[in-house]
Amino acid sequence: MRRLFHIMFVALFILGLGLAACKPAAPAATAVPATAAPVATKAPVVEPTVEEASGLLPEVNPIELTGNIVAAGSSTVFPLEEAMANRFIDEGFAGNLTIDSIGSGAGYERFCVNGETDIANASRAIKDSEVEACRAIGLEPIEFRVGTDALAIVVSKENTFITNATMEELALIFSDQTEKWSDVNPAWPNESILRFIPGTDSGTFDFFVEAVFKKEKEGHLNASNTQLSEDDNVLVQGVLGSPYAIGYFGYAYYQENASKMNILSIDDVTPDAVTVEDGSYPLARPLFIYSDAKIMQEKPQVAGFINFFLSYVNEEIDAVGYFPASEAALKEAQMKWLDAMSTDLSARSLLPDVNPLELTGNIVAAGSSTVFPLEEAMANRFIDEGFAGNLTIDSIGSGAGYERFCVNGETDIANASRGIKDSEVEACRAIGLEPIEFRVGTDALAVVVSKENTFITNATMEELALIFSDQTEKWSDVNPAWPNESILRFIPGTDSGTFDFFVEAVFKKEKEGHLNASNTQLSEDDNVLVQGVLGSPYAIGYFGYAYYQENAKKMNILSIEGVTPDAVTVEDGSYPLARPLFIYSDAKIMQEKPQVAGFINFFLSYVNEEIDAVGYFPASAAALKEAQMKWVEAMK
Repeated sequence: MRRLFHIMFVALFILGLGLAACKPAAPAATAVPATAAPVATKAPVVEPTVEEASGLLPEVNPIELTGNIVAAGSSTVFPLEEAMANRFIDEGFAGNLTIDSIGSGAGYERFCVNGETDIANASRAIKDSEVEACRAIGLEPIEFRVGTDALAIVVSKENTFITNATMEELALIFSDQTEKWSDVNPAWPNESILRFIPGTDSGTFDFFVEAVFKKEKEGHLNASNTQLSEDDNVLVQGVLGSPYAIGYFGYAYYQENASKMNILSIDDVTPDAVTVEDGSYPLARPLFIYSDAKIMQEKPQVAGFINFFLSYVNEEIDAVGYFPASEAALKEAQMKWLDAMSTDLSARSLLPDVNPLELTGNIVAAGSSTVFPLEEAMANRFIDEGFAGNLTIDSIGSGAGYERFCVNGETDIANASRGIKDSEVEACRAIGLEPIEFRVGTDALAVVVSKENTFITNATMEELALIFSDQTEKWSDVNPAWPNESILRFIPGTDSGTFDFFVEAVFKKEKEGHLNASNTQLSEDDNVLVQGVLGSPYAIGYFGYAYYQENAKKMNILSIEGVTPDAVTVEDGSYPLARPLFIYSDAKIMQEKPQVAGFINFFLSYVNEEIDAVGYFPASAAALKEAQMKWVEAMK
């Protein structure tokens, strides 16, 4: 069974999304003091389900956290963060959580210039100059998307003459080009326009100027009868004070006062969940909170609150009056949290736990001989831990594996040491499959000779091309210092991803000269190639690193361009013959066959515990996380 993992303050199972809802936020508070005392209890471990897999973060228990948290910035983000803070406190947080509503720009200044806050709230993205200010004091701002706001253009209920405005009319209404409503539309009253707008430190102001005035803010600021305020409640009261008043602010403040005011449609589109998400409402914008990895790592309470925020924001956001961020944006934010909290994510699984004892049925995989030993190791572990079905793996080469999966539809998993081609994707689609690529590791292609070979230890890429091409017959044809003996070549078959990769890397796709070289033996079986290389001091071959490692006592591996493959040179790309390893499946197959989904889950969760022993190198943490995310998407 999967081991529990620990991140700073958490020792709970991944992906818990079952906390109870809390009471609504108090709308006027600017500081939220915690009064609950710490309790020495832990939230129960909950077995995550597939439906919970969209929450990627480890569970956080507010009861276990204390200390101060200070946030400041956008007045638009304020009511959402306040709601999350109240819930965090209701569920046991024993520290003090202060939120100041001062505008996005001022929030960035307190975070990036003064270094006074742990979190900056913003209704616009951070500017390059603000990032540089952060870096000047040793902070690297991390952006977490938490929701979507529709900017509301509002008038009082007493206003009966305007219900819709075009973007052009909006620009006129809020600019110094007009003074009266009739200046915009002759059918409207010959009365002065009373304008109530956010202060210039507000992200709401910045967004409106960008969207309506294309950054030309002077005409907006110089309009007559214009009152600015960082406090949206002041703007609300101003709009309510006259039938000729108009203002704008975040949708939440409209919703809170909807019984007293009207919201305008813009270009005949009213903001709602559909129009905000599909972009048809022209004044929708993202909402963010920012922090820094060092702050989060040094202050578990800050990391815990951001985790809690990202985990449960979609349970609170509708009541506050905003719209959820897209699922992709929220997942990206959760991934950033994981990145911030650990420098080594490669060993952590983002997937729900799988118990092989609970699975049965058949699993059929076929393809790359290079992937074969890695998948075999994972299959053996899967069976050892209780899988009660049959698991068959055929080593037939990447191309043949794609054919069995995409053309014949005979397998559940295709193993590959090269990415799938467009033509193979089309073949899959023709039989109703949509291939999903899961990165499982990295192979360094090994170029090998026998221990009896004493004349070559390194080759340049140019020499490699000559050694394996029909331009040469003898070793001395490549280098006069080498023996005047025929080169005996042992290479993978043309269905092999190893062959494809070598041709691409060494010959730039010109494979004919490679295939037509004298004394060349091809085989899809890497063991045949091993035996061929061992048979003569003048033989040379190439295959996956695992097969070299298995026979390292009997053969030598060449360095290429003076670089020998190892964990460092493969990861940093300095070894020129490194390549990714994949398995492919399809969402429908995975959903209809729990044993297939379970095995892929198991593979992606534990591959880095087995890959070194097999002889390959781990995929990067980012690549493995991406593969795990694809599993989550496939199982919805």
